[in-house]
Amino acid sequence: MNFFGTKEIKTHVNRWVRDHAESLKDKVVVDFPAGNGVSSRSLKDVGAQVKPFDLLPDLFNVDGLVCEFADLAQSSPLKNASVDFVLCQEGIEHVADQGFVFREFSRALKVGGRLVVTTPNYSNLKSRLSYLFCESEYFGKLMPPNEIDRLWLTSKNQDAIYYGHVFLVGFFKLRLWAELAGFKITRIHSTRVNTTSLLMFPVLYPFIFFFNWKIYRRALRKNKPNPLWKELFRHSVDPRILLENHLFIEFEKIKEPAAKLAELRLNTQTAEYVT
Repeated sequence: MNFFGTKEIKTHVNRWVRDHAESLKDKVVVDFPAGNGVSSRSLKDVGAQVKPFDLLPDLFNVDGLVCEFADLAQSSPLKNASVDFVLCQEGIEHVADQGFVFREFSRALKVGGRLVVTTPNYSNLKSRLSYLFCESEYFGKLMPPNEIDRLWLTSKNQDAIYYGHVFLVGFFKLRLWAELAGFKITRIHSTRVNTTSLLMFPVLYPFIFFFNWKIYRRALRKNKPNPLWKELFRHSVDPRILLENHLFIEFEKIKEPAAKLAELRLNTQTAEYVT
């Protein structure tokens, strides 16, 4: 974990691009949303075939690249299984139907392709406690979600709205949407530790560990053995998820969403609802 240094997520993404330069070279990489093009430029510099998309393409400014209009909340112009990598940097929190976003990325990616998602960490201790006091992820800085400071921009040329951090999402929902779309987590990359979360960590972590351990043991007693329970417990007590400013998660497309759903039908019990 990084206790010092920049909080800017673009710096961590650019470091990831440099570290993966060989695997990105000559690969088709989608940068969506591309913003002003900082990450697209880094991808281009390492030899990737970059395809930038954004709700506001006029803000994009990278020589030699053209950003196309596209909305994360709608079907993209990408062809099926035509992409090697997708970078979704600080975009998923602006879309209501996040499961749809993952399915669209899965559709465009080849099996074995990689998806990198970054988003403000709604699972860290500061965000959890802030929501308790003010129903806002940034208590003391921002008002709760509202129609003035959370509606950031409206596109002039398209009938589309760019929402602010209205749809912030925590680690476990991201993991769930990814799983249902045929992805597996390959790595959780470290970003910068949040100072407020770090100060609360020594006091709260023993309770977090204890209660999650109890839930884990209960799941083992009441359900069939399943490695999923251990994975969920491990993530529940992971200090990176509890402490860092951003989630920076790398996924691999393992199978098509239809194959994943067929697997779930075989492996899950039929639910009985009693009214």
